[in-house]
Amino acid sequence: MKNAENLWKFVDTSDYLTYDKQMSKFYLILAILSFCYSSHAQIEYQDSTKYYAFEVNYWFNLHHFLWLESFMNVNKDSTIIEQNLPQSSKFILSQALDFYKKELVDLDLRTSDYMNEFKHWITKQVEPIAHVPPKFERHMSVLKDVSDIYRTHFWPTQKNACINVLEENIQLIRQTEEKFVDSITYLTRQFWQFEKLKVNITYVAKASKWNLRNRPYTTIFPTHVVMNAIGENQVKGNWIELLYHESAHHLILGSSYFIGGTISDVTETMKIKPPRQLGHSYLFYLTGEITKGLLREAGLPYDKTYMERNHVFSKYHSSLGKYLQEYMDRKITLSEATKNIIIAINNMKK
Repeated sequence: MKNAENLWKFVDTSDYLTYDKQMSKFYLILAILSFCYSSHAQIEYQDSTKYYAFEVNYWFNLHHFLWLESFMNVNKDSTIIEQNLPQSSKFILSQALDFYKKELVDLDLRTSDYMNEFKHWITKQVEPIAHVPPKFERHMSVLKDVSDIYRTHFWPTQKNACINVLEENIQLIRQTEEKFVDSITYLTRQFWQFEKLKVNITYVAKASKWNLRNRPYTTIFPTHVVMNAIGENQVKGNWIELLYHESAHHLILGSSYFIGGTISDVTETMKIKPPRQLGHSYLFYLTGEITKGLLREAGLPYDKTYMERNHVFSKYHSSLGKYLQEYMDRKITLSEATKNIIIAINNMKK
C-alpha cells in the first residue's frame, strides 16, 4: 500500500502543466492505484511449508459460501447466515442463491466435472480476471453481482477464520510433515507428489445428503485439497490430521496401487467381495495413527484420532486396531493383515 501511495508523488500540480496533462496523469494514477488494490483481491493470503502451498482465495470462498447456503436451504430447510442484512442486500443475495439452487446445488463439489473445472480455473486466476470461459460466464456474473454484499457482510469474518486456522496449525505442520510423508509413503509404497500440494482454505466446505457436516475434500491428479476453517477445530491437532488424511488420498485409493491392489488380490483369492470402502478405512486408520504419534511426539496430547472420535467405520475399528496396526509395526505383511481383517469383519456379521 505504501508503494501505491507513493505514486501520488508523480502528480505534478505546478502551473507549468496544462490542465489536460494534469488530468491525464491523474487518471493514469487512478488506474494504477485501482490495479494495486484489485491485484490482491483474488488470493487474499498465502503461506507454504516443505510439502504444502496454502491459499485463501476470495472468489473460491464466495462460491463455497453460496453453494453450502443453498444446499442447507434445500436439504435441511436451514441456513448458515446469521447476519441481519438490509432488505436490498437480501434481495441480491436471494437472486444469487436462486441461481445456485437451480443450477449448482445438485452438483457435488468433489465429484462433479463442472465443479472440478470451475475450481481449477478460479483458483488459478489473478485480479483483474481478464477472460472468463463461456461455460463460466453466467456463474461468474452471479458471483460478481453479489460480491459487494459478501465482501461487506461476510468476508471479513470468514477471511480471518481461514487465516487464523492456518496460523494456529502451520508450525506443527512444519514440525511433523516430513516424518508424516516418510511414514505414509513407506507404508503405502507410493511416491509423494513432486510439487507442493495445493491447499485452498475455505470458511465452509463440503456437505452431502448423507453427511450434512461441513468437511474438507480432495481431488487428485494433481492432488488439490480444500480445507475448511470451521469444524471440529476445538480439538487441537484435528485440522492437521484431516489435512494429512486428505493429502494422502492419491497414495491409497487407486485400485492398481499397493493398498488397493493388495485388497483386490486378497479378496480375489478368497473369492469374496471386499468389505465396503475397506481401502478408505485403511486411509483413515493409517493417517490417523501416524498423526497421533507425531503430535504426541511434538508435545501435544492427542489421545484419539478423528476416526475414533467420530465413529468412522466403527465396525472395522477392532480389526484395524489389531491387524493393520501389526502391519504398521511390521510384524505381518499387508496381505496377511488384510486377510485377517476381512475374516474378522465377516465373522461380526454372523
